[in-house]
Amino acid sequence: MSFASWSELPSARQIAIVNLCRRSGLIRTSPTAPCPSAMPFPPKFPVSARKVPRRSRPVNDEAVTGCRQPEGCPDFAVVTGQMTVSRPAKSGPGDGPIHIRRGTGSKDPTKSSGSGNRMRFSTRLAWSSLAGLAFLLAGVVAFAQQTPAPQRPFSQLVDLWTRQLDRIATRTEQAVLLPAEIDALREQATDVRAAAAAAAALARNDLTDTKKLLAPLEAKPGPDAPPESDAVKAERQRLTEQATISEGRAKQCEVVIARADQLLEHLTKLRGEVVLQNLLRRNASPLSSQVWSNIGPELAASAQALSVAMSTWNRGGLAALRSGGQDLTPLAAWALLTLALWWAGRWLRRRFGRRHAHEPTHRDRTIATAIDGIGLVLVPILAVWLIGKLLSASAPPPPMDVLVPELTLRLITLLLVFGMTAAGLAPAHPAWRILPFSDSSAHYLSHALRRLMVVGIVADLIYVSLSQAGEREAVAAVGSLVLATLVALLALPTLSNKAWHAARPEGSELPPMIGGTWWSIARLVLSAVVLSSIGFALAGYAALAAHLHASIAATCLLIAIGLLLHRLVADLLDAAAAPDTPSGRWVRHRLGLPADSTVRGQLIVLLLFDLILVALLALTIPATWGVDIDAILQGFGQLLRGVKVGGVTISLGNVGMAILAFGVCMLIARLIRSIVRDRVLPTVDAPLPLRQSIDAGLNYAGVMIAILVGVGALGVDFTNLAIVLGALSVGIGLGLQNIANNVISGVILLMERPIKAGDWVIVNGHEGFVRRINIRATEIETFQRTHVIVPNSMFLQNPVINRTYADTSSRVEIQIAVPLSTDVMKLEAILREAALGHPRVLRVPMPIVRFVRVTTAALDFELFVFVSNLEDRLTVMNDLNRSILGRLIDEMIIDPRPVPELRLRDIDKLGAAFRGELPERPKTEGSSEMTSEGPDDAAAAPKN
Repeated sequence: MSFASWSELPSARQIAIVNLCRRSGLIRTSPTAPCPSAMPFPPKFPVSARKVPRRSRPVNDEAVTGCRQPEGCPDFAVVTGQMTVSRPAKSGPGDGPIHIRRGTGSKDPTKSSGSGNRMRFSTRLAWSSLAGLAFLLAGVVAFAQQTPAPQRPFSQLVDLWTRQLDRIATRTEQAVLLPAEIDALREQATDVRAAAAAAAALARNDLTDTKKLLAPLEAKPGPDAPPESDAVKAERQRLTEQATISEGRAKQCEVVIARADQLLEHLTKLRGEVVLQNLLRRNASPLSSQVWSNIGPELAASAQALSVAMSTWNRGGLAALRSGGQDLTPLAAWALLTLALWWAGRWLRRRFGRRHAHEPTHRDRTIATAIDGIGLVLVPILAVWLIGKLLSASAPPPPMDVLVPELTLRLITLLLVFGMTAAGLAPAHPAWRILPFSDSSAHYLSHALRRLMVVGIVADLIYVSLSQAGEREAVAAVGSLVLATLVALLALPTLSNKAWHAARPEGSELPPMIGGTWWSIARLVLSAVVLSSIGFALAGYAALAAHLHASIAATCLLIAIGLLLHRLVADLLDAAAAPDTPSGRWVRHRLGLPADSTVRGQLIVLLLFDLILVALLALTIPATWGVDIDAILQGFGQLLRGVKVGGVTISLGNVGMAILAFGVCMLIARLIRSIVRDRVLPTVDAPLPLRQSIDAGLNYAGVMIAILVGVGALGVDFTNLAIVLGALSVGIGLGLQNIANNVISGVILLMERPIKAGDWVIVNGHEGFVRRINIRATEIETFQRTHVIVPNSMFLQNPVINRTYADTSSRVEIQIAVPLSTDVMKLEAILREAALGHPRVLRVPMPIVRFVRVTTAALDFELFVFVSNLEDRLTVMNDLNRSILGRLIDEMIIDPRPVPELRLRDIDKLGAAFRGELPERPKTEGSSEMTSEGPDDAAAAPKN
């Protein structure tokens, strides 16, 4: 049986099979110390131990399984056919691989021929039959009785964990460590920590259960009570000892966990230092004459090594696939999936793809881009990945075993860039473009990116191929310079302004460049960094130069994928929310909504998707720059597990559970409140104030219960909470009364919602719209566009007029006075027609015309109309006044012409004159009585 099928069996069944084969003589073990009931072949280890570095192998499996593994038990094994367990001479436990092969003496069975082959075939058939019988018998035994592996005592587990951590600490003190070795050591420390954490959790659970049993026995009887029996004392002593043992085990596990955390922190720091040293290690400079003198021989040697490797692979690769050593079933399943996706993408392109017959809508462009993402990106990438996996399964010799994954990765990147440019930029189909690029920029950027990827990937692959074929210092130095120069020269056009012009309609206020000023500055910085890689390559820092352009390319690619996915998901959600799309109609049908209703919530879904996308980018982008991704995950896991502050452990998981518990309790409280208010209370013969009080009491009780449940889910001790609240009450009583009053008032405003943002309110002489309710004060915007900051307590201590409390509708009142001779019925009809003729006047409730009073001068009428939006009051009133005035003039009810007026001034003086009581006219200064003048006097008068 193959190793894959063997590893999938339960441990008890493996043990039964091995014991049965050992008793029947099918297995011969050397050395003679056999493995006990522990699992002899750990399933999590690879098939061939020769491919696993000795330093990266696990120290032992006892840390996880708790099963004892004696000195004679192998760590690694290869199970093939008839099994003979052998160990190299002078080897300790876990040193070197254990080969289990068919027993044919000292002769290699692969070199036999003739009758030996026929004999071996018959022997193989017999052994296969016996092995099948053993498998069936072992299956029956294991199914009938599952015997668990014996567990080691807790003290031995702690000693084992301590020894393993000592080995890891000793290994970290060595001078030379590779990042892969550090990762292996960190994985071992993580396994030890996980095992210790599980044991600590079990110990704490045992301690909690023991304390619950011990609680009734802790209260000792008083002096007047009868004495305790010996059985009670013995039980108390036994439970106390058991609690002490559990507490001691938990503390021992905590010590192991703390030491494992220290080692993990040290290994993380050490890995960062090693990576930084590798990046800053200076090799030979391309400016050195010795490099150019050695470049010829090294190129010839590299070409010779690659030629030999290709010849070896050509001869033995197909044989490795035919040998059946690799399980190709998963690859076949992936191949079927790829074919299914190719067929689905082809069918979708024929039905929803890009067609030139009509002008596409925004939804059509989005769907076509998503379909192209499947057909042009996903399917080719899966095909290349399958080919790469198939080539890796053919056991390529060094250095081809490294070059095949590198070639696969670079081809996948190339296909990804080609597919994204064709789907997002669409240079050949401008009408189907979803990104806001101009036609010239889309063509220029698409060609520049494709040229960069083709030339850069080919040059990078040649550089990796030549540098991997042995120690080639001159080839690495010159190759890094050539690669950095090519990448820099080809990357500069993609960062130029010509490639980032936005498509703007005439008169648009959109920025002329994609991304605005910040992206322009970022492109300048990226250009400088890309050019700096040439200088680093000239100085001999080949690893740093390659790391710079590779990390920049990967970062830009990840950000582009994220932005494109965000745009596609946003457009698809908008299409799903639109009432005129098939998806929108399906959503409304499933939710039971009217066909013309507005679907809300797509922005929340988009926000959740963006949060997941940002979290993925936050993990992958640092990894492209060499940041330890395990350290980031470890820190995030620490946040999830919790940070202990004093006696309280605060974790994201507890906070999320507290928020979820609070929300669920609030929903249940509102459901109960609505049922009681709408169904129960109307059937009770109780006055309205009592029913309102019951409703408010249910609201307050629900809020308090939700808060208590949320605090309990957070893990906060109520004793400490009471201490904090007591100290807070003292501070409030001393000097924070006003602030606390406003803060509590703000909380009440947010909970009861007597006012909310957008309401038209009048409070304490201030009238306007509520713009924001803050923690201490509320902002009100008046009609003069001024902002009034009103303390929150003012809304609770003073009467508040909220014109939009129930809804945003409002009533418009118009008063009219007409002459006494007016026909009342005719005037009412005119007012009603004017009201119903306005489009913003509601029909329900209908406009109301009131005949108010009759005076000696006129008839007084009132017109009441209702509008749906309070902000339309002034507009509707103005329109109605003009309409009514025009109708009254047309119907000759009022005369717009001016009425002539006769004004008599000094009418009292005229009456006095008729009565002969006209007073004398007073003399003014400089006046004189008029006398007759002679000619001489007239001549003597001066002429003016």
